[in-house]
Amino acid sequence: MVVPDSLDARASIEVITALRAAGFSAFLVGGCVRDLVLGLEPKDYDVATNARPDEVLALFDRVIEVGVAFGVVRVLRRCGGELQEIEVATYRADGAYIDGRRPTEVRFTDAREDVLRRDFSLNGLLLDPVPGAGGRVIDWVGGIADLEQGHLRAIGQPAERFSEDALRLLRAVRFAARFGLHIERHTAAAITELRSGLGQISRERVHVELVGMLRAPHAGEAVRLLARLRLVEALWPSLLERDPGLLRTERRMRALCDGVHWAVHEDGGQREQPGLSPVIDLPFPLALAGFMWSLRLADSSLPDEVAASLRLSLAQSKRLRTIWTIASQLLHSLVAGRLPAVRADDARLARLLRQPEADAALRLLLAEADNVPEGWPHSARTWLRALRRLRLKTPAAQWRPKPFVTGSALKALGFAPSARFRPALQAAETVQLEGGSAAEALAAATACLTSDDEATADLSAP
Repeated sequence: MVVPDSLDARASIEVITALRAAGFSAFLVGGCVRDLVLGLEPKDYDVATNARPDEVLALFDRVIEVGVAFGVVRVLRRCGGELQEIEVATYRADGAYIDGRRPTEVRFTDAREDVLRRDFSLNGLLLDPVPGAGGRVIDWVGGIADLEQGHLRAIGQPAERFSEDALRLLRAVRFAARFGLHIERHTAAAITELRSGLGQISRERVHVELVGMLRAPHAGEAVRLLARLRLVEALWPSLLERDPGLLRTERRMRALCDGVHWAVHEDGGQREQPGLSPVIDLPFPLALAGFMWSLRLADSSLPDEVAASLRLSLAQSKRLRTIWTIASQLLHSLVAGRLPAVRADDARLARLLRQPEADAALRLLLAEADNVPEGWPHSARTWLRALRRLRLKTPAAQWRPKPFVTGSALKALGFAPSARFRPALQAAETVQLEGGSAAEALAAATACLTSDDEATADLSAP
């Protein structure tokens, strides 16, 4: 097994070499070994050793104590002029789990016993990366055979592994979807049987797993597994009520991943043939909007509730809410049969499409319309594709021009600042976006300020 010649890989080998020079056992372990076996480049490298935390602290100059009680520290090594952070964990066996997450105690042990307490066989591999060792993989749990046969299997008794940490129920879905694995039948049965354990898991940890599973190109498969293993019953029963079996959701997520039917290219053309359209990036806010979209008619406040329950960051929450709002506005026009002409000088469309998440909203609706076509007229799909082309071709400056009329200009004319300023400026911008002159824009603004009618704002404005 050849380890890539990357800076973090080099740093991990240096750490292992230093541990062995001091008389300790040390190997690469877990996800990095799994990825190397699969021919993938690991995102990080973890080291397992029989050196205890205090011994690791004494051996290396720069160490971060992240979980000393559980035998985990991070060693900082400068490699190639850059500082690399390598996680080093002492071989351990776990005591009883009482909170569905952490053992009450740990006992430091040997490499074999450490492997046997891990979650799945694909994560129970050790690798000797030191030059001269030939990249020897140590496999006490049948992990290589499982990967070769396309199986995801829990180590030991599946019920015990999932009772120890219920998050492993979701990790099983993520790994199976990401690597295209079939979940071994005893493992799958235990997942379904113990699904209620997800109620013990913090939403922050659920959030992390969703980020991993709702990615291109495997988000649709993850949704299928969430439904088949009945995990969605423990997490979002209302979603299952709106979409039995998550069949619509699965098709929507597969469409968001592949983009075959709605890819828009720089020349404005579209490629409909499978295989010609590349996998398209699937940002998490868009993936989450697609996952929850079947609930749109049940609860208009859903984006905020989802964001709060999953502890999304402010930036992610804003993106989710914006995608949901734009898609809902476009859907309202589609349902009502009011499809404005696709023109760059339409102020309402300009305000909608110039928003940063407008393309994500269009992708969401096209994924629904192309792959769950019930109730979607062909004209709707054509219109949505035309909007994507228009957004791609229109220069940003055209939809966000330097304003002809400003609040300062209105005050200079003698108007006192008031709640009418916003609709007045919006009226001026409408004229400008639709190709009118500065004089016409100013006239529209002053007419709004001097009107006896109550001023109302355009809710589509950002």
